[in-house]
Amino acid sequence: MTADPLDTTAGIPYELFAELRATCPVSRTTSGAYFLAGRDDVLDATKNLEAFQASFREAGVVVPPEEQLISEIPEPRHGKIRRIINSAIAQHRIGRVEPFARQLCHELLDGLIERGNGDLVADYVVPIPARVIAHLLGADPEDHAKFADWSDVVVQSTYATKNRRDDGIDGEGLAGVAPEFTDYLDRMITERRRATHPPDDFVTRLLRTEVDGQRLTDLELRTQLAFLLMAGNETTRHLIANLLETICLDPALFTTLRAEHDLAPTAVEESLRHDPPIHVLMRDCIEDIVLHDVAIPAGAKVAFGLAAANRDERVYDDPDAFRLDRPSARDHLAFGGGPHICPGAALARLEGRIAVEVFVERVDAVRLVDGYRREPVPVFWANGPRALPVTLH
Repeated sequence: MTADPLDTTAGIPYELFAELRATCPVSRTTSGAYFLAGRDDVLDATKNLEAFQASFREAGVVVPPEEQLISEIPEPRHGKIRRIINSAIAQHRIGRVEPFARQLCHELLDGLIERGNGDLVADYVVPIPARVIAHLLGADPEDHAKFADWSDVVVQSTYATKNRRDDGIDGEGLAGVAPEFTDYLDRMITERRRATHPPDDFVTRLLRTEVDGQRLTDLELRTQLAFLLMAGNETTRHLIANLLETICLDPALFTTLRAEHDLAPTAVEESLRHDPPIHVLMRDCIEDIVLHDVAIPAGAKVAFGLAAANRDERVYDDPDAFRLDRPSARDHLAFGGGPHICPGAALARLEGRIAVEVFVERVDAVRLVDGYRREPVPVFWANGPRALPVTLH
C-alpha cells in the first residue's frame, strides 16, 4: 500500500483509515513506524506500558529524568508524578477558572461582533487556553498573551531531536529553545518558594503536594508546567476550533445549540470523537510483540491512530457523521487511554464547553467566507484549522 496514514498534508485520511481497519489493522508507514488503526487495538496499546513507552522524540534521544515530560516518564515514577499533578488540578479546583474563562470569551467576542468579521482562530480560539492556563498558574494578567507564543515556539521547535537545526537557533533542551519561557517559570517557582504567604494557584499547589513522601524538584516543576502549558494550548485550541468549524458549516447544528445550551457538553464530546485535536500518539516499542500476525520489534516507533480509532465502524454507528444522540458521548480516545490519559482533560472540556456556550449565546448568525478551505496546522500530530475567516453578527 503506497498511501501513508501519517501523511496529513491533504487532511486527515479517514478513507484510508477505514481501509486499514478492514484489511490491515497494523501497517508499516513510509517512515518505518507501525500504525494501529482499530479502536480496540489502540485502547489496549495505551494500557500496555510494558510494551509501549510514550515518546515524541527521535530514536536515541535521551533526556535526564527530571526533564522528561509526564507522557514520557516510565512506571513506577510516572504514577507518583501523575498523582502529584492530578491532586493539583483536581476537578473542584479547575472549576474556579470558569468565571474567568466565561468573561474572557465574552470580551473576545465583543470585538468580533462589533467588526462583523474576523478570524475565529486568531481572534477567539487561540487566546482562550493560553490565558486560562496563565490565569490558573497565577501569572500576571499582562503576561497572559505571551503564553500562546511560547507554546508555539516549543511545539514547532526541534528540541526533541538529536541535533540542533543547521541554523543553530535551538540550544540544549527546553531552556535552549525557549529561554524566556523557562526563565519566567523559574521565577514563578522561586517566588512561591520564598514567599511567606504564596498565592493559592497551580504552581503553589504543585510545590506543596506530596505523594508517598515525594515532592517535585524545581526542575521537575518547570518541566511539567511547561508540558501542561504546551499540551493545553495546542490541543484545546484545536478542540475549540474544530467544533466551531463544524458549527459554521452546519447551520442546523448551530440552530440546535442556540436553542439548547445544555447540549454544549455533548457537542464537545462528539467533536473530540469526530475530529480529535491530536490525531496520532507516537510511542516507542520497548519489547518485541506480535499484533495481528505483524511482528513489531523492540526499538520501533508505533503510531496509535486516535482519529482512526475514533471512527471505528465496529464501535460507532455511522462513524463519519457528527451526531448529538450517541448513547455514550465520552466513549472516545481523543485524550488517549490507560494510565497516561491526558491529565488536562477536565480543563479542556470546561474551556470547550464555555467557548461554545458563549459563542452560540452571543452570535446570531455566522458563516465562513466564500471559498474557505481548511488549512492544517504545522504540528504533525495536531489536527485543527489554522484559520477560520468568518462574517458574523
